[in-house]
Amino acid sequence: MARGGSNGGNVTSTNSVPNGDTLAQADSNSPFFLHSGDHPGINLITTPLNGANYHTWRRAMVMALTTKNKIGFIDGTIPKPLSTDLIFNSWTRCDSMISSWIINAVTREIADSILYLDSTYEIWRDLHDRFSQGNGPRIFQIKKQLSDLCQGSLDVSSYFTKLKILWDELKEFQPAPVCRCGGLRIWTDHQHREYVLQFLMGLNESYAQIRGQILLMEPLPAINKVFSLVIQEERHRNISFTNPISEPMAFGSNSNVPAGSSGGSKTRRDKITCSHCGFIGHTKEKCYRLVGYPPGWKPKPKGYNSMANNSEIVDSMSAGSAAQDKLSMSSLTNAQCQHLIQLLSSQLQASSSNILEPSTTDSSGPSVSNFAGTISREDDWDG
Repeated sequence: MARGGSNGGNVTSTNSVPNGDTLAQADSNSPFFLHSGDHPGINLITTPLNGANYHTWRRAMVMALTTKNKIGFIDGTIPKPLSTDLIFNSWTRCDSMISSWIINAVTREIADSILYLDSTYEIWRDLHDRFSQGNGPRIFQIKKQLSDLCQGSLDVSSYFTKLKILWDELKEFQPAPVCRCGGLRIWTDHQHREYVLQFLMGLNESYAQIRGQILLMEPLPAINKVFSLVIQEERHRNISFTNPISEPMAFGSNSNVPAGSSGGSKTRRDKITCSHCGFIGHTKEKCYRLVGYPPGWKPKPKGYNSMANNSEIVDSMSAGSAAQDKLSMSSLTNAQCQHLIQLLSSQLQASSSNILEPSTTDSSGPSVSNFAGTISREDDWDG
């Protein structure tokens, strides 16, 4: 009521009281607020729950629902109100929306098993009871995977990513202790040092050089810095250089071709035969007997081609004979070579003794070496 006017009359004003449900829907900070873009078909995460990935799936869903300000519906902090409560309709609408988001984030088989549960909280508890493992077995499984993990055929980035996923999941089961005395920094440095050593141990032996350089650093750099150094080494190896063997091979293939000529043109020219004169090396259109001889042309001497061919044949036969002799000599054993040397030495000594032996036919005559048997003299013709 409000008093107004000089005559002292009373004026009654009726103010509309806003409904609690309307206030909850209009306030963007309220957990009952739904954005215009929110609808039941939204996929909050990309990887659906298949049972084995429950812990990573749960972490991703908690993050997504926290950004939507709807985390209280799954942990039970926003319970279901009475049907007479003013916010009952808002709670029911938000709870059904969150249930749709969870169903969209699991596989089809799991979705069928949670479709008829009454609230989001019941769905969340059912999934936790079915797929959550105890800390002990899961910690053992993670540490076993870490001990067996090595680079192998993976690149450095994929290998490091797998390690980091296991490290983060293990940290989720083994959170860091709360401490304000300064000891937490020492424990964190020790844990990061273990990360660096485990990452370096799993690298292939081809990274032994960069691994040794990192281990010599004092203190050891952070794990992200170590990863950066190793990935730079990998990129440096992947730089493609021009193959240095290709150019010498191409040079060697044309080394026997004279300058100013091509190796293939001579072969093609030798296959051309004139249909008029029968000689090779030109066609009928360029035959000198038909088009005329050029000025100053001199015919080649007869037998020139055959002499050249004969010389080539002799050279090839000589080369083949030398190669055959070399091959036959190389096939002899050491014992055979020693026996051959002794035989040649004995024959050489016997020949030398026959040449140097003086003639005893006539002691008064001059001493003559017997090179070709008996030497005939002038008095031998006397009867």
